Amino acid sequence: MGYGELIRALAGEAAREAQAVRQRGAAEAAAILAEARRAAEAAHQALTAREAEEAGVRRRAALAAAAQERERTLLLERRRLLGGLRDEAARQLEAAGGDDALLARLVGEVLAAAPAGPFTLVVDPGVADRARAALAAGHPEALARATLEEAPARRGGVELRAGPLVLDDTLTSRLARAWPLMEPALARRLFGEG
Repeated sequence: MGYGELIRALAGEAAREAQAVRQRGAAEAAAILAEARRAAEAAHQALTAREAEEAGVRRRAALAAAAQERERTLLLERRRLLGGLRDEAARQLEAAGGDDALLARLVGEVLAAAPAGPFTLVVDPGVADRARAALAAGHPEALARATLEEAPARRGGVELRAGPLVLDDTLTSRLARAWPLMEPALARRLFGEG
């Protein structure tokens, strides 16, 4: 074999090797490209899923905040309605405090808890004469120890003062003491709670 044939044989071998290298390179490039596409798709799906999850979290947080605001608004409205009910009850109790039988009963209650000695009985404006009559009729022994005084405004009921001791038996103070106990039952009745 001559020099020309050797060069042709080597050139053919080099061409075949170059072709094989190009084919392997193309196959590797296609594999790398396919892997990159799979990785990109997986990353895209993961990002889409994370964005959807974050959007869901934001949506649930917004719904929870809206529900909390509705509950707060509802609670404030119920508080306002219960406050109005309490105010109306106080107005009606103040008006009822002028009844002679009730006045006599309230005078008797504070006298039962009064200490010995002088005391001042504070009554609603315009009720002093009726309170004195209730004292004379039901508790004549206390009449001599009593000083009657009229309050500046109607409160319904009476208040007894003896030195530092104050026995408040006005209907408004009774309502104030009873309201915390009555309010849950009233709320259940009015709003169907509990």
